[in-house]
Amino acid sequence: MYWLIPVQEDFWETVVKTNLFGFHKESVEKYIKPGDFIIFYVGKYYAKKYGGKFVGIFKVISDWFYDETVVFPNEKLVGKAIEVYRIKLEPIIIGECPSKDIIWNLSFIEDKFQFSKYLRNVPANLKRPIPEEDAKKIEECLKASII
Repeated sequence: MYWLIPVQEDFWETVVKTNLFGFHKESVEKYIKPGDFIIFYVGKYYAKKYGGKFVGIFKVISDWFYDETVVFPNEKLVGKAIEVYRIKLEPIIIGECPSKDIIWNLSFIEDKFQFSKYLRNVPANLKRPIPEEDAKKIEECLKASII
């Protein structure tokens, strides 16, 4: 299955460096499983480069595990672990796909005029997986950005 995860830009940069994703609630384990794919989207808030873009697809290569190592930016800010439920990831593709360029072609975004409601929470898309057809469209858009 494909899952959409919105993150802030500095969190995204940490995901790329560490091949880890972390979340503060154990409940996310019931959705995302080993072998699934995560599509990352960087929200516009506090973003300088990647805001409003799909930025990568990663494969989940581990079960969820509990870890209190300080890794993510919000944790470094307070000096303690927050996103303690974690999974290991393998990058499939990293690029930049502006949401405005593809939003009209994605079937999971049913209300195109209020699309932001599909790009929030974890997992996003109202806690539903992304159709494979839409994941492939995002992947093609990401590929097109690679020079």
